[in-house]
Amino acid sequence: MRLVLAITLFILLTTPASAINVEEGVTIPLVAAYSTIEGENGVLLNATVIVTEGNGHVFVDTQPYTQVDLQGSARMATLVASDITGIDPTEHDFYFIIEVTSPIISGPSAGAALTVAAIADIEEWQLIDGVVMTGMINPDGSIGPVGGIPYKLDAAAQHGTSLFIVPEGQINVVITENTIVRKRDIVAVEEKTIEVDLVERGKELNVEVVEAITIEDAVELFTGHEIHRSEPPICVWSAEYLDVLRPLGRNVLDEANQLYLLAVNETTQSSGTLEIQKELLERGQEQYDEQQYYAATNTGLLVLNNLKFILWWEEYSNTKDQDEYLNYLYQTVSLEVNHSRREVERFKEEGVKDVDGMGAAEIRVIMAEQLLDDARSTETEIDYVKTLALASMRAETVLWWLSLVNTDHTTDDGMLKDRAGWYVGTASSVVTYARTIISESDSMHGLSGLLDEADISLDRAMIEYERGYYSGAIYDSLLAYVQASTAISLMGYSDVGTKIQRSADAARVSIEESRNAGVEPVLAVSAYEYADSLESPSQRIMEYNYARVLAKTTLQLTTVSNVSHSVVSETPIPLKTVCPTPKATSIPTSQVDAMYGLTVPGFPIISGILGVFAVMILLRK
Repeated sequence: MRLVLAITLFILLTTPASAINVEEGVTIPLVAAYSTIEGENGVLLNATVIVTEGNGHVFVDTQPYTQVDLQGSARMATLVASDITGIDPTEHDFYFIIEVTSPIISGPSAGAALTVAAIADIEEWQLIDGVVMTGMINPDGSIGPVGGIPYKLDAAAQHGTSLFIVPEGQINVVITENTIVRKRDIVAVEEKTIEVDLVERGKELNVEVVEAITIEDAVELFTGHEIHRSEPPICVWSAEYLDVLRPLGRNVLDEANQLYLLAVNETTQSSGTLEIQKELLERGQEQYDEQQYYAATNTGLLVLNNLKFILWWEEYSNTKDQDEYLNYLYQTVSLEVNHSRREVERFKEEGVKDVDGMGAAEIRVIMAEQLLDDARSTETEIDYVKTLALASMRAETVLWWLSLVNTDHTTDDGMLKDRAGWYVGTASSVVTYARTIISESDSMHGLSGLLDEADISLDRAMIEYERGYYSGAIYDSLLAYVQASTAISLMGYSDVGTKIQRSADAARVSIEESRNAGVEPVLAVSAYEYADSLESPSQRIMEYNYARVLAKTTLQLTTVSNVSHSVVSETPIPLKTVCPTPKATSIPTSQVDAMYGLTVPGFPIISGILGVFAVMILLRK
């Protein structure tokens, strides 16, 4: 019934008007710019947004057909609106009915307004007349930059707008004006670049122009309602998290120490190479003693991988039948990978216990299998052995994550399958949307790496879904979504330091919200720690964003489970965040180079770039 009424409303609203709230859905004005031979023009049109209970569908009704970026903006609006209001997007349907006066009009700049309308409909808030905005919606809720703002302002002013909202940093913009010059039979277009002060231009048009940094700012300007922003806690660690990671850190360091003693006694590697491993082990012990259990585990992983490679390469170099040894090595790692796969299946026989731990384990099974396949296509023996060592370590980390599984909690497999299908589909849409708008904006340089990573994560999620690894498919889909959406949020953004801080703050808030509900989001805190250890600004932002969505998703999956949890009930027992926080420590680049630049007789030092890549493969989440 709501959809029928909304379509009827759409037909009646033939004249662009100020924002209004009606009984069924919220209608909001959109502004767009389009190009002609004489330059750009603005146009005002309407969109009606309706949110109902449903199954996670997003419907976009436009006439005529619009470009994919408008449809992508609508989907992004649903995700951000759901995040802001706290509703489950998989249990609601979103309808966007948009009046489009020309098929050449595209839609990234409509994203923020569509998000405002969706939030207003969910919260049942009325919109204030005379308010219009332009801006792209970023997945983290920030308002992204757009073009053609002066022309959009002109169009809004013609329809009685009193307040015009623009993205942060776009009060002053540079535009190109075209002038047609005719000389006899020749027609030429002369271009002139000018800077426009939108506040002054607005005064001339009797329109107040203001900036909005976040979607919360925009909602308050449109509705008068303030969305409460939780203050981020200073700390991110909890006693429960440390208790979970402590035994894992101890076991990894003990295993690394045993393998180090074996390498000292059985290899001819230079003392310098083994000395590096000893120093790393000492560093790992210091981290452990300081309760930096995640950092200690990561350090132990690096040492284990290095030593495994050293021992295997030593054996290969000293064996008479080297081809036979490589075949033996491959078969050995294959058995390890198969064992890890069987252990995952065994743990799932009585249902999925602990979506966090099971998801991490399932992802690592697929990673180990892919590394095993990659070994076959390596061009040199040293790369072959190195890749098998990585596959072996991945298989071992499967067992470590299974050891952390909380067996008190079981999640319905059918529910996980439905959710995984939704997450994979959503991630696919967001990745496609990201590639479309980034390529159209000529911002591909510098962001293509994140998009390539998103493709890899999405491909792996699809494999996991087909395998029945629904927990892994959910978390890899989230990773693909975050990688692509981070690329979107960095388009045209220069203040990276502020973006890092906001992302970190938002992650800590989400982690705290999960703990307040009695759920310890282990994967989310691990991702946050990993972000702390990174140097790349874009990777740090991405990991903080991943921590945020992991915390929200872990809480959501736990609370919707059909089996009760010992710490999730109608009256949850909050988990306490502890201070002072242990600081996750990054390993200096020089040591990374040394670790993966092992001196091997007859071969050059392995590239430091490959070393950093290998570190990321090992420590991902």
